[in-house]
Amino acid sequence: MTGERERLRQLIEQKCLVTSQDFTLSTGGKSGFYFDCKTVTLEGEGLALIASEVLREIEAFPKRPTAIGGMTMGADFISAAVALMAYQRGLSTVHASIVRKEPKKHGTMNKIENQLPIGTSIVVVDDVITTGSSTIKACEEFSAAGYEIVGIIAIVDREAGGKQRLEQSYGRVRPLFQKSDFPALTQNPGSKGTQPKRTAG
Repeated sequence: MTGERERLRQLIEQKCLVTSQDFTLSTGGKSGFYFDCKTVTLEGEGLALIASEVLREIEAFPKRPTAIGGMTMGADFISAAVALMAYQRGLSTVHASIVRKEPKKHGTMNKIENQLPIGTSIVVVDDVITTGSSTIKACEEFSAAGYEIVGIIAIVDREAGGKQRLEQSYGRVRPLFQKSDFPALTQNPGSKGTQPKRTAG
């Protein structure tokens, strides 16, 4: 694990991981822990580290994508940060593209923001993978719009079967971290970082 990735792991454990109560996940399931990744993707250091590590993963893909995106809101900040950092580093252009949960009801009435030409190669991103349902929905929307999905990257895989489900349909799935990378889940029954929420995504 690189120094940057270890620092990111520490930030996630300190600020995102909450283990003090039972949570209702977006899947409807119950869990005794929750990764609230917005507490890192909405801060400068954490977002910069995520963008750097996602770019590192992209560089290892057999086919380099020209776009990055996913389902709002998990993918919004990650996608924009990666596009910006690629530009700042003078790398090949990476466009950000976001799937709305519902089409806009005015103006362009888009379902995909910054929809790119048919054949655009895209890596789909998400903050957390549990069952993979939200990531699959994003992949389906991109595929229907003519994108070529070259892989999936997530910040955290909860190791609940979602990664394997995604691999069956979309091949390469690269989480930056897995649940087992966080000793606090087994060593500390108390909360870490932010105040817990009753209903969690």
